[in-house]
Amino acid sequence: MKKLLSLYILMAFSTASCQQSNVADYVQQQYEKGELNGNILVVKGDSVLYEKSFGIAHPETKEQLTAAHRFNIGSIYKEFPAVAVMQLIEKGSLKPDDKISDYLDDLPDWASSISIQQLFKYTSGLPKVSWEHYVDNKIPITEQLLLKDLRKVEELVFKPGTDYLYSNYNPLLLTLIVEKVSGQSFEDYVQQHIFKPAKMTDSYFGKAMPYKNEVLPAIAFDKDYNFDPFRNREAKFLMLFTTKDLYQWLYHLHSYQLLSKASIKFLSEREGSQSPLGILEWDGDQLEMHHHHGEQGNYESVIRYYPKDDLYIVILKNQKYFNVMDMADDIHDIVTNTKN
Repeated sequence: MKKLLSLYILMAFSTASCQQSNVADYVQQQYEKGELNGNILVVKGDSVLYEKSFGIAHPETKEQLTAAHRFNIGSIYKEFPAVAVMQLIEKGSLKPDDKISDYLDDLPDWASSISIQQLFKYTSGLPKVSWEHYVDNKIPITEQLLLKDLRKVEELVFKPGTDYLYSNYNPLLLTLIVEKVSGQSFEDYVQQHIFKPAKMTDSYFGKAMPYKNEVLPAIAFDKDYNFDPFRNREAKFLMLFTTKDLYQWLYHLHSYQLLSKASIKFLSEREGSQSPLGILEWDGDQLEMHHHHGEQGNYESVIRYYPKDDLYIVILKNQKYFNVMDMADDIHDIVTNTKN
């Protein structure tokens, strides 16, 4: 029996070593092709299968990236206001069918026709944010500016609940509802009720973009080493994460330490391309995959969780090559031995 157990342990160790080597070879190839500047973390079970940083954190100083550098994650950030609101729903502080106007009284009449659930599902009818206008005119983005433009909206794009349109006004309004109901700033609420219980010790809200005096930010730049043109002074859109903390996020979320399974399934419902949690695939009551892709300027990120394989993949880049989803697919295939 002891010999059999020893053989099993040896085989498991050999398989893990092979997986690690193959992932390392694959990722190195992406770097050598010039298509990887960023951090990668692959966790299987309770062990880090692969972790490494490639390239630079700053296009001028050529500071090398490390595992401690923090990245903007683009639209993946919208998971946090959705989970925060869902936590308050679980506490009975509000309901999914409540209207925006129940909590925010300084918006046009359409606020009384949009429910919180419609904000989750991007079926509110709210228009897209004019990011290009702000960037092209070098206008710093603030909450006050976004709300000023939102208050000018006289008519929704469609009647709430009848169609789907991805708009960043939806998560913005969710953050304001969190503040109204909890009595805390969104940043303080997230620190206390999400970052702390999820052991996300290195994540924080930035103060402004371009970054100044932030802790180890990975600066985004294009293929010609030019800085991104964004000017942002709104902390709600400046969440910065390490790969380790995003693993902690996925682990604690899906071990139901932040929300119940029923609440996660509720948030994963979608009427269009994605939910506030990205794309969660279910087989009945069994989660098969959590996938979310995000980008902002030259930041590009992907997070993946495969429950069946007990596998977590986090890829964060500060130079975009439009290949993070393909990389995540390939790494999953290598680890699960389905890649030819």
